[in-house]
Amino acid sequence: MAELSFLLPPDSVPGTYTIRTGRNSHSFSVKEQGLPQFAALLQLPHTVTPEDETIPLRVCGWNPSGKAFRGSADARLCQYILPPDGPTRHCAVLRGQTGTKGCFSSEVPAAAFKLSNPYAMPRLYAVAWLQQEGTGLWQTVTQTCLVVQETTTISLQSPDFFYNPGATYKATMLLKGPKGSVLREKELLLVINNMTGLVGIQTLLTDELGRASVELDTSGWSDKITLHGAFKDGPPAAEPEILGSSHYQSVVYRLYPSSSGGKAFLAIHRVAKELPCGQTLQLEVDYFLGEKATGMEQHSLDVVFLVLAKGAIVTVLRKELHAEPGLKGFFSLELPISLQLAPRFRVLGYMVLPDGELVADSTKFSVAKCFPTKVNLSFSEQRALGGSHLRLKVQAAPGSLCATYARDQRAQPSASKPRLSPDVVYDSIPRFYEGNYPSEVEEDDLPTCALLGFIGMTPNLPSLNCFEVPGNRGWKDCIRSLQRRAADTPGPSTFLKDASLKVITNTLLGCSFGVQYQTFQSLLFATGAPLEAIEQAGVLQDTGLQRDLLRTWLWELLPVGESGSAEVMVTVPNATTSWEAGMLCTTPLGLGLAPATTLTTFKPLSVELALPSSVAPHEAFTPVATVANYLQQCLRVQVRLVTPVGLEMLAGMSRVYRDCVCPEEPRTFHWRLRATSQGNMTAMAVARTLNSGNLCGTQVPTVLSQGQQDTDSKVLLVQPPASK
Repeated sequence: MAELSFLLPPDSVPGTYTIRTGRNSHSFSVKEQGLPQFAALLQLPHTVTPEDETIPLRVCGWNPSGKAFRGSADARLCQYILPPDGPTRHCAVLRGQTGTKGCFSSEVPAAAFKLSNPYAMPRLYAVAWLQQEGTGLWQTVTQTCLVVQETTTISLQSPDFFYNPGATYKATMLLKGPKGSVLREKELLLVINNMTGLVGIQTLLTDELGRASVELDTSGWSDKITLHGAFKDGPPAAEPEILGSSHYQSVVYRLYPSSSGGKAFLAIHRVAKELPCGQTLQLEVDYFLGEKATGMEQHSLDVVFLVLAKGAIVTVLRKELHAEPGLKGFFSLELPISLQLAPRFRVLGYMVLPDGELVADSTKFSVAKCFPTKVNLSFSEQRALGGSHLRLKVQAAPGSLCATYARDQRAQPSASKPRLSPDVVYDSIPRFYEGNYPSEVEEDDLPTCALLGFIGMTPNLPSLNCFEVPGNRGWKDCIRSLQRRAADTPGPSTFLKDASLKVITNTLLGCSFGVQYQTFQSLLFATGAPLEAIEQAGVLQDTGLQRDLLRTWLWELLPVGESGSAEVMVTVPNATTSWEAGMLCTTPLGLGLAPATTLTTFKPLSVELALPSSVAPHEAFTPVATVANYLQQCLRVQVRLVTPVGLEMLAGMSRVYRDCVCPEEPRTFHWRLRATSQGNMTAMAVARTLNSGNLCGTQVPTVLSQGQQDTDSKVLLVQPPASK
């Protein structure tokens, strides 16, 4: 990493400039100085439901200078309905002034809309106009929110879409209420059907996290199974037909039998939660060996588990089984969760039966986006007065180089400028795309599978002799038909292809024809590339986290010595806001990312001066200064306007005002000036607290020991009006 800087020449030509570093670039604009711009933000909830009583709406203004925004807001929230007899619109109109934090907030009654109307568009549309006090500048901003009719959602966490006949099928059902809320101690109804009809009904009760465990006995199952889950706010019904009623929000999953047909199976237990680095996973496995799998004799079987991550086989685990006919059991293996396995890995387990048939299972695990070294950044205080000095402390491995930043939290990052996070760093690592088996190593295995269909060896499929079909086109149609039948029968070859492994073997794999279910996403192609090469390849590519000069405070490199820590003094910006600070370090062990920390800065008072962008010679105009108090007590202040020789005060006007400014009650002060010469003129407003015995109403004003003064200056262009 490197830190470079340069000064923009004062005579720079307005336009777009580009900085290039190798293949990466960043552009910025140079503009003529004009009226101070501001940003507007409109906030709505992501979703609303017919059960909501109010809909919160918030409009905020943000000044890049850090000064508090002052202005007025007009907003409109609308619903559009398209009935057969023509479109209609329902709108709520809101108006008000922004508060001390630069925001106008309101609660819109949901009764103003028809959220349950079937002809209504599924979104509410909002538009807001925000006008700045003094300058008259305004911004328009729009936002939408989704109208959700179903108030509860049911899902099956990390489901397997296949089952091993005879093995216990395990899953977890998750029930969530409006806007993701947890629904505890609620009854769920699970209806199990096969191809011919009802298999069974279970009533489940959710726990404190809204989860309910599902355990199904698959003995006797041999074809496709349908799981239908639903929630009802009353007692569970006995008949599955009522699952379609409006009282339920339901979900359907379909399970398919594995290709072993109950002869044998391996079942790796699924883990829904994200695994932390540095701990050990107990890899739990169920297995079954029928008499057809082992014969009448005892055998010793070697069960192999391949752990695949980042395009390579990271490790191999083994378990020896002393197999007996009809043996059913369980075992576990320890797998350390290391950085090599982040952010996700796959475990492929298999064993070869005495008759040469391969039995396999595969599943994926998620790992926290961890880093090889721990780093930390902290301030000596979490709340500080604007303009004061703080100690910034950095801790990392000895010899590290750390890049620090602090960003105004009011400045929402765009999609091209995301906040620095583990996701951003991991997304910059070369990706191993899921879901695609490399076409370079794809093989045409149709004749072999057609032969299996001809001799009746494809498990669970009726015989189909494609060789007897006349003509080339007819043979291909026959093969497609066989493919469609095989689509409901995942086998070992599916798991191997799913792991993007190229396998040379004389075992019986069965035919999968590249079947891919939505949970059978290909993870990695095992190229054998070393982890070090992967981590070094482009990890610091451009992620769009580029410096925004108006919204970033800290942005510098700090070397950490052999002590593993460094401390520097920083000057807090003279603004009232919250700063998100973070740090990325290159260390001898690799990258380190510090968790984000927040620093709140404040000013007891602030002054903001508003001027027109330009006036004509001898034209009179009105500067306006707005003074705000961010304390809980009143302040007695003096406000003075400082002007150059080319701006004269009109008769009867005073340059200095003295008054009280109390919390949540900003005061404005006006002057009348006239321009007497041409050119750029700089005016400055100075607000200073007074140590006075005069009361502010019935309150004694506070006397400050820090932050007693604030200033704001603006440039005014005096020039003759353009000739027509």
